[in-house]
Amino acid sequence: MARPRQFDEPALRAAALEAYWTHGFERTSVGDIAAAGGVGNGSLYAAYGSKLGLFLVVLEEYCRGRVELVRSAMATPGGTGDAIRALLEAVIADCAAQPARRGCLMLNSLAEFGERQPEVLELCQGATRDMEQAIADRIAPDVAGPAHVLAAEILLFSQGLIQASRLHVPADELRALASEYAGRLPVG
Repeated sequence: MARPRQFDEPALRAAALEAYWTHGFERTSVGDIAAAGGVGNGSLYAAYGSKLGLFLVVLEEYCRGRVELVRSAMATPGGTGDAIRALLEAVIADCAAQPARRGCLMLNSLAEFGERQPEVLELCQGATRDMEQAIADRIAPDVAGPAHVLAAEILLFSQGLIQASRLHVPADELRALASEYAGRLPVG
């Protein structure tokens, strides 16, 4: 009979998220995560199988959070333009709150792994599709052309804001860029 896990899994995943997001996958050791999460290496391997297994769990949770951030922002009352501005503001606020402007774990992981880990690519592709769909659903009534094209553009712009934040562009400047961009969109 398998023994129940004897550690706080949410705390371990939070410690792993912090380590992976701050240092990247390659520069994070199992020992780093185990020490930060207060567990032994063996417990970590028993629970997740490998460093990659834990990373995939953490990345999947992170991606779900990003999708929820987009859905929440797009549910902002008011016009479509208000929802887009709320999305861009949420992205900027999140970027500005990150230590050392570390960007987005999803984008960082894509850059680190490329296509070497199909599971990472699939998680990121799925999250991107879900975020684009959330945007497209909200803007569709106010867009003359295909909503999915403009939704993809809006998401790409938000990812550009994340990259600019990593370059330490001040939040006020990011807000000015977002305001200018949102003002040019063909939505109400």
